[in-house]
Amino acid sequence: AEMRFEDAIGLFLTILADLGCRFPRYRIVGRLEALVSLRRTVSMVKQTPVEMLESLPVMTNSSKLVSAALMSRLGLCAWFGGKRSFYLLILTITKMVQMTLSFGLFEFSATSFSDLGWMTLIMMGDVDAAQSFAELALKMEENNKLLWTGKAKLSVVIYVHILHHVKTLHSFSKPLLEGYQSGMRTGDKSFAMWALLNNVVVLYMTGKPLKVIEEQCQTSITQTVELKEEEKASCLRTYWQLSLNLMGSSNNTVEFSGKAMDEKEVLLSTGPSHVTCILVKMSGRYELGAHLVIKKGDQQYLKIKGGNFIVQTFWFHRCLCLYAMARTNKIKK
Repeated sequence: AEMRFEDAIGLFLTILADLGCRFPRYRIVGRLEALVSLRRTVSMVKQTPVEMLESLPVMTNSSKLVSAALMSRLGLCAWFGGKRSFYLLILTITKMVQMTLSFGLFEFSATSFSDLGWMTLIMMGDVDAAQSFAELALKMEENNKLLWTGKAKLSVVIYVHILHHVKTLHSFSKPLLEGYQSGMRTGDKSFAMWALLNNVVVLYMTGKPLKVIEEQCQTSITQTVELKEEEKASCLRTYWQLSLNLMGSSNNTVEFSGKAMDEKEVLLSTGPSHVTCILVKMSGRYELGAHLVIKKGDQQYLKIKGGNFIVQTFWFHRCLCLYAMARTNKIKK
């Protein structure tokens, strides 16, 4: 089915306006309002006593509950809609956090606080505030069964985008797998598969045996394909082929071509994979690695604060490629 996110956003904005929850439709005004709302909401949460945050009642206002559910869907559409609608994502997050503080807990309260921490990192670079909001979201989810339906998304946002700034990756596998299991129980297959994928990334980054990573990739790919989550399956195939190449189990160890995937069919048609930089550096293909660095793709993904936890690894390999090319060019001159 065609992904008509702009049409869906327009519909959600109209319905929410009828419910008394208005959002700006023009991007320039919307971006300014989003920044102001983010700063105001961060300040509001910081000034609220912890005792009050941990003892919020459950929301009972039916109109507010409907608005919150619609805003959650609007936020997802805004995220998939890209940069043009990013301001709407920020506004949905801040409005849901404010709604929680004013009217009590609802299904998306914990995830809205974790999302607030994520946006605080991306837009403000405030690691301490982001950590505080993430830990508060975890307490909310732990203490109220009403919030368990969002555990898969919660685990991905908190452990993939926030807490790696303050905690070691060795402790991330358990909560990510718990998020995966929760997502499968509650029907949130998309975030369940994101949690499963990022658990594989954690295994790689924490130095687990390549054979273990290869086996985990095969098992995870089977499930993602069955659930028609092809985007996650494609990422997993890249890690599977990387493991095979690094173990010397592939006929061509310097390319992503073999049992798991063919880079000419996947990487060249969808753009260079992040994992490519690891392989090209390890195989000495510095010119290709430097070329991938210079290309302008995935800038938001590669933000140090707010980006995926594997960003540090990619920057390390990318910088080595650039350094090697700089030395080569200097010698040639």
